This record gives sequence, structure tokens and C-alpha cells, in this order.
Amino acid sequence: MSSANTILRARSACLGFERPVLGPLSLEVPAGARWALTGPNGIGKSLLLKAVTGQARVHGGQLELAPETRTSLLAQNHPRRQPWPLSGHDWFRAMGAQTPEQSRIRALMDQRLDRLSGGQWQLLRLAAALTSCKGLGPARRLILLDEPANHLDAEVRHDAIELIAALPGETTLLMTSHDDDFLRAAGVQDHPLAEYLHDR
Repeated sequence: MSSANTILRARSACLGFERPVLGPLSLEVPAGARWALTGPNGIGKSLLLKAVTGQARVHGGQLELAPETRTSLLAQNHPRRQPWPLSGHDWFRAMGAQTPEQSRIRALMDQRLDRLSGGQWQLLRLAAALTSCKGLGPARRLILLDEPANHLDAEVRHDAIELIAALPGETTLLMTSHDDDFLRAAGVQDHPLAEYLHDR
């Protein structure tokens, strides 16, 4: 990857699982960007994030990360199996994450994850994704959030927005969302995925 200011680049990338279902796609995400990929369901937003983390395949073209970039992905769904007697501290240790200073999150750390509300669990998952990759400078961090506003109730929604808005300036954020109010409040730029798809 030639440009020092680019952390993620796709060049005519065709992405999918057993077969390509997205692309050709070309885009460049600058280091330190706050991007939200938007568009209708099924256009391929989540698929792109999965391809960045190696969970989906690149069938053609190129999808490249800048050297030594570490990624952290918040998937749309992470079901809690019963019983699951882990605390917030256990989850953060498993994720290699640091506990934020937010009082609401610190208040949840001692609780069992299987006893949290859906909104509280989503907030902890988000906080862990945003503070993982310990020991690396923020310039090499790419945070991927797939519909982070899902499951957030009114009690924790503001806390989630504060967490995203407080990311260090050099950390790159690439997320998907249908929630325009959430994006505006978090200071994230709207980038319709369709604008990066080649005309066939």
C-alpha cells in the first residue's frame, strides 16, 4: 500500500463466501477517518467488514490493510449462552481491552454478563471493541463496528455515543448503521456504499 495516509484500500475487490456477492468495489479509507457505510439491507456493508477481518473471502481484486494494522470488530450479534457466569472484567480480559472511565461501564464490570439487559450487554461489547488492541499506538488501530446502535436502549445510548466520540483522533473507525441520528451525534461521516461500487 503506497499512501501512508491510507489504512484500508479496496481495488476492484469482489467479496463473498463461497462465491462473490459484493463488488467490484474500490475505496480508500484514510487513517483517522470516522466513516459510516450506509445503504439498504443486503447491499454488502457487513460483508465488507467481515472481509477486512478475514471472515469473508476476496474472490478478485485487492483488499489491503496498511502494514501492522490491528483490527477490532463488533459484530451485529453475539448471543449469550446460558449459563454464562462471566463478569465484565472477564470479558474485557478476554478481549484484551481496557476499562473506560465512564461510570456506567465501571458499574457493570462486576456483574455477570448473563444478567445484564440487552442494552447493557451491547454497551459493554462496544466498549471492549473500542479499547482493545492494547499496547499499540492508535495510528495502527482500525475499529470496525457493525450496527453498533442495535439493541441500545435509551438508558445506554448516550454512553455509547460518548464512547465513539471520545476515540483518539488517530484511531480509524469504519462502521455500518441505519441510524442517522446516532451517526450525527457520534460525529461520523455518512459514506453510502453504493458510491464505491463499479458500474457493471
